[in-house]
Amino acid sequence: MMTVEAIANKSFRRTFLGYDLEEVDDFLDEIIRQIQQMEQERRELTDTIDYLVGELKNAGIVPMDRETAYVAEPVSPHAAFVAEDKEDE
Repeated sequence: MMTVEAIANKSFRRTFLGYDLEEVDDFLDEIIRQIQQMEQERRELTDTIDYLVGELKNAGIVPMDRETAYVAEPVSPHAAFVAEDKEDE
């Protein structure tokens, strides 16, 4: 995966009829800004997921496996009542 540092440090060969270096630099700067923004959003979303998974575990609502990020069973505020109703039938 390309890193922000790899993009920032990328250099191009200079040729007589080559690309406009300022234009290339501006383009790379924009890519870096966008990747930094996406990385920040990803960190924030991951932190939110970790927090919410912890809250679910603490409440004993749903057993979660954060490694696979799959919910073991569906979450519903009425799940306990539905299960009781099925047992009564």
